Amino acid sequence: MKRVIAALAIGALILAGCGGSGSGGSATPDPTVAFCPALDAYGKSLAALEALTPSSTVEEYTKAVATAKAALAGVVAVAGPFAGVQLNSLSTAQQQLEAAANELGSNATPAQAEEALQPYLTEVEQEVVLTYNAICNVNPTPSSAS
Repeated sequence: MKRVIAALAIGALILAGCGGSGSGGSATPDPTVAFCPALDAYGKSLAALEALTPSSTVEEYTKAVATAKAALAGVVAVAGPFAGVQLNSLSTAQQQLEAAANELGSNATPAQAEEALQPYLTEVEQEVVLTYNAICNVNPTPSSAS
């Protein structure tokens, strides 16, 4: 159930995009114009990792983690100083996911890979949602609207 909820949350972010980031004649460009699409691409890479099943190979799991790492590098490249603490938390969660993937033994089964990576993947996905809501969400949820 957690996997379904996490996948739906990431999917909603991907579908929502960042919208509303047009220049509107402003002399100062909006830094979210590049950041939010990069964060969406990172979210897509996590959704691809989440979509793997116990019938996937361990190599597919490790490649998906590497793809997510590369996508996060794209986020960092365009983040600038405005992403702050959210980006630090996201980077830490990604590093923990990578460490868990690196610890998979050569004899690990796909089911073991999924079990070992799932808690870290869940944490990364939660950080993506928090970062998205803090920086890219131009339509706050009713619970956060006054």
